[in-house]
Amino acid sequence: MQGAYDTLFAAEDRAAGDDRLGNLVFTGVDDDPGTVETLSGLGFSNPSAAIDTIRNWHRGRVPATRTGRGRELLTAILPRLLEDMGKTGEPDEAFRWFSRFFDGLSSGVQTLAMLMAEPDLLDDLVATLALAPRLAEILSRRPDLLEALVSGQAPRRPILAPETGFDAALDLWRRYHREQSFLIGHRLLHGLIPAAEAARHWTELADETIREMSAAAAAETARRYGPQPGRWGVFAMGKLGGAELTAGSDLDIIVIYDADPLEAQTWYTRFTQRLITALTAPTAEGELYEVDMRLRPSGRAGPVAVSLPAFEIYHQKEAWTWEHMALTRLRPVAGDADLGATVMAIAAQAITSRATGKVNNIDPGSNTAVTISAGIEADISDMRARLYREKPGAGLWDLKTAEGGLIDAEFIAQQEMLRAGDPALIRSATLDAIEAAPLASDEKAVLLDGVRFLQALQQVQRLALGAEGASEAMPAGLRDRMCRAVGTEDFAALEEKLSSIKSGIHALAVKKLHLPATET
Repeated sequence: MQGAYDTLFAAEDRAAGDDRLGNLVFTGVDDDPGTVETLSGLGFSNPSAAIDTIRNWHRGRVPATRTGRGRELLTAILPRLLEDMGKTGEPDEAFRWFSRFFDGLSSGVQTLAMLMAEPDLLDDLVATLALAPRLAEILSRRPDLLEALVSGQAPRRPILAPETGFDAALDLWRRYHREQSFLIGHRLLHGLIPAAEAARHWTELADETIREMSAAAAAETARRYGPQPGRWGVFAMGKLGGAELTAGSDLDIIVIYDADPLEAQTWYTRFTQRLITALTAPTAEGELYEVDMRLRPSGRAGPVAVSLPAFEIYHQKEAWTWEHMALTRLRPVAGDADLGATVMAIAAQAITSRATGKVNNIDPGSNTAVTISAGIEADISDMRARLYREKPGAGLWDLKTAEGGLIDAEFIAQQEMLRAGDPALIRSATLDAIEAAPLASDEKAVLLDGVRFLQALQQVQRLALGAEGASEAMPAGLRDRMCRAVGTEDFAALEEKLSSIKSGIHALAVKKLHLPATET
């Protein structure tokens, strides 16, 4: 029976042959030696596994090839498909992700016909699957997103009405979020938008998500536990506060409320727990973000939702220097606008108070009050040196924590804001803070050029590789996209410029943060 089946589709399969590439034959039980040689020449490390998978496709083992037309179309695109995989420098990875994508198609005729009619789309698809596993994962779950690339239509934003229901709202928004994330990442990967614009889009999507999920969480909390007491706000910090998100960034947020504490603490604790669930819980439609609330007053030891008076007292009397550094990135995202303005004024006053020495910080060792004004630089210097020791750099492609990485630049900018204590100079975005800082023009140039370069590389790095970071073993296709992101001629020139930029930033950090010449 299997022999008859192979004979029936042998004509289709032979059509996959491409004299330029070599043999491409996927019938029979044994692997065709010429096909093994062809795939090996394209860079496949395990040609037999790929041949076996394609053989099963031709036998109609997946929905996409259960019709004769589906098999014909697959046969027609196979030469270019496999050649494209070879060009990525990671053909096995590209094939693995294409298999997941292809197996997920409910009907392959429409998609395969589209790929045959749009060869550039096929090239685009293979490069995306090979170079950005984050996007490949999304596409494997939602193959229909491929049509969005052709149509250019933006995903339709769901309307989350109060009657939608909490669980339904989570699924509806996750579907929309996944579509938007894919399109942002795809445009970034293929150079259709610059890195700075991608950061803005990632941040806008996160802001929109927090607003929608906090509204859903508030409605669900009110339904279960009664009307909302007072008013609340959700505030961004960290990279979210600075509008510098990358693919896969977690969200640093805090929840602040203004209401009678006797009745409000329990309600807002439940509200915050539901908000965290809305943002983090895996559902049938996937996940949204990881959430970090450690920057709230007292960190993990403090309540998940903070009252307005507690927030003000803490930052006026108890906060450490590093907490006021973090406070420079505070930004209101959702909730009551007037409360947002009040909280921002409190934050500005706290930063001013530290600069003028009015913040009392209790040293657990000596139990004595310390005037912070004279010690800001020492605190920041000690903190940066400690980070060097605890998180030593991981080489040239460590763009964040290593010497000359983004943290060096951020610490310099935040130190200048704390030293000045001028609310007019406080900026949540690193580049804006550097622009406003009382630094020499040549120092600003080093930081501005360096941060732009590092942020651009980090956008592509996080999209393609996640938190693992880049390495010298990057595939050729990813190297090309890194070069495109920062405008260098080739990868050697990119690495030379990266080394120079990190050296310049670190030299300035040594000077401004009073660091030893090297810590690694």
